[in-house]
Amino acid sequence: MRNLFALPLVVVLAGPATAQEFPSRPITLIAPFAAGGSTDLVGRVLSEGLKARLGQPVTIDNKAGGTGAIGTREMVKSTPDGHTLLIGSLGSQVLPPAMVPNFPIDPLRDLVPVAAAAEWVGVMLAKKDLPVASLPEFIAYARARPGTLNFGTSGHGSVVHLIAEVLMKQAGITMQHVPYRGGAQSMTDLLSGSLDVLFTSSPVAVGQAENRNLKMLAVAGKSRLANLPNVPTMQEGGIPGALPTSWLGVFGPPGLPEPIRQKLGAALVEIARDPDSQAKLRAIGIEPLDMDVAAFEAFFRAEVQRWGDFVRQNGLVQKP
Repeated sequence: MRNLFALPLVVVLAGPATAQEFPSRPITLIAPFAAGGSTDLVGRVLSEGLKARLGQPVTIDNKAGGTGAIGTREMVKSTPDGHTLLIGSLGSQVLPPAMVPNFPIDPLRDLVPVAAAAEWVGVMLAKKDLPVASLPEFIAYARARPGTLNFGTSGHGSVVHLIAEVLMKQAGITMQHVPYRGGAQSMTDLLSGSLDVLFTSSPVAVGQAENRNLKMLAVAGKSRLANLPNVPTMQEGGIPGALPTSWLGVFGPPGLPEPIRQKLGAALVEIARDPDSQAKLRAIGIEPLDMDVAAFEAFFRAEVQRWGDFVRQNGLVQKP
C-alpha cells in the first residue's frame, strides 16, 4: 500500500527532472526549405545561439518540398522530447494551409509554438533585359501583355507568392506563376533570363545587392531597407494594402512537455536580444524578434485566423 501512495509523487517529480536533463543529445532544427534561403540563414544564427546556451550541438536539416509540408511533417511525427524542432514561418506554417486545399498540416493541431525570433520582407526583382526601371513602368508593361510574363516564388502559398497575388490584384495585371522549392534555382533562372520576375525574401535580395545582372524594383514593406536604401517600397510605387511581413519562429511537435518548451523559449528570446545575434541577422536583411512562449502562442493563433480570412475574402484559395 505504501508503494501505491508513493507512485503519484514519483510521477509529479519526473516532469521537472526531464526539463533539467534536457537536452541530453544533439538537437535537430529542421528548415523546410532549401539551403541559402531566409529560413536556412536564420536557422544557422539560432543554431549557434542554442548550442552556446544549451550545451549540445544543433544541426540544421534542410527538408525542402511541398511549400514546407515535407519538413514540417517530419517534425510533427518526431518524438516530442525537444530534440527535433522546426524553424517555421508565415509562408510555410500559415499561408499554405489557407491557400492549398487538403494541405496535410493543420497549424493549430499539429504545431506547438515555442518562440519567434526574426522577421523579413519580400523584394521584387526583374531580369536585366526587361525594359522597365521601376514598379510603375513594370505594371504598365505587364498590363499591355496580359498573361505573357512569368514570376517565380519559393512555392505556392509562400509569403512571396501572396505578395505577388496582392500586387496582381491591385495593379490589374496577370502573370504565370512558377513555384520553386527554394531560392537558388529561381535566382539562377532569373539571371539566365528564363524568369521575368522573382519575388524573394529580403535576405536573398540583400545578398544580390551588387549584382548588375538583375533589377530590384520594389520592397514589399512599410519602409525601405537599410541594406537596399535605393529600392522604393511597393507603396511608393502605387500599391497599398496588406503586404505581409514574414516572421520566423521555432515550433515543436504535439505533446512537447511544457517545461522543455519554456526552456527552449527562454533560450531563443536570449538569442534574439543578444547584440551579436542581432548584428548577424541585420547584416543579412533580417530584423530580430523576441516573442516568448506565451506571446508567440497568441500571435500564431491570430495569424492563422487573420491570413485565413484574408485568403478566403480575396479569392486566393488554389483551385483543386
